[in-house]
Amino acid sequence: MRKSILITLAFVLGNYSFSQSINDLDFLIGSWKIVETIYPGTERAYQEIGTRNCEYYLNGKFIKCDSETTVQVNGRKRYYSYIINYDSKENCFRATNFAHDFPLHGQFKWFLDKEDKRIIAITPKNVIEDRFFRATISYADSNKLVWNGWASVFEGDKDWVQIFNDVATKIE
Repeated sequence: MRKSILITLAFVLGNYSFSQSINDLDFLIGSWKIVETIYPGTERAYQEIGTRNCEYYLNGKFIKCDSETTVQVNGRKRYYSYIINYDSKENCFRATNFAHDFPLHGQFKWFLDKEDKRIIAITPKNVIEDRFFRATISYADSNKLVWNGWASVFEGDKDWVQIFNDVATKIE
């Protein structure tokens, strides 16, 4: 009897989905220096360098990350933001991206992988060239976030192309 209770308890706890909250993304909060490489490893590669500030927003239910960068090849300024919240119905985070120089915005699902200290991001369609998109954000180093993103024309494509590498270093 005792053994069956322990087996049942282990089964229930093993299948229980512990709820997450926006506070699980607390590692994003702060001021960051960013170096973003667009199309890394290709002849089209270029960098944007700037800052990102992430803070709790709308009574702590969201995180807002505002970025300002300068494109190194032409000196053009870019401004973009992410607004992030937790969707308890889908058990994922929702991140919406806005940019001052692009008329559309991106909508992403973020899945928190606490064991590997990373976020896995996906979107069914990317706003750029109508491509599929996926990304990872590593937070293994609390003073450095490494964002990598890939795009593909078709969801089933085997050839995903890396479109950016963003290294954010915490400003103390």
